[in-house]
Amino acid sequence: MAVVIYFMLCVLVGILGLGYWGGFLLYFILALAMTPLVALLVLIIVGSSEGRRGFARFRKPEP
Repeated sequence: MAVVIYFMLCVLVGILGLGYWGGFLLYFILALAMTPLVALLVLIIVGSSEGRRGFARFRKPEP
C-alpha cells in the first residue's frame, strides 16, 4: 500500500511539472529517484525563477 501511495505522489509531482522545463518525465523521474518532497521543492525553486511557459499556446491572445 505504501508503494502505491509513493508512486501516486511521484505522478502528482510529474503532473505539477507540466509546463515547466523538463515537463512530466523529468520531475516524475526526479521524484522516483529522490523523494516526491525533494522533487516538489526543486519544482518550486525552478518554477519561481522561470515561470510556466508550456501552456502558452493554449491561451487566447489578448486584444
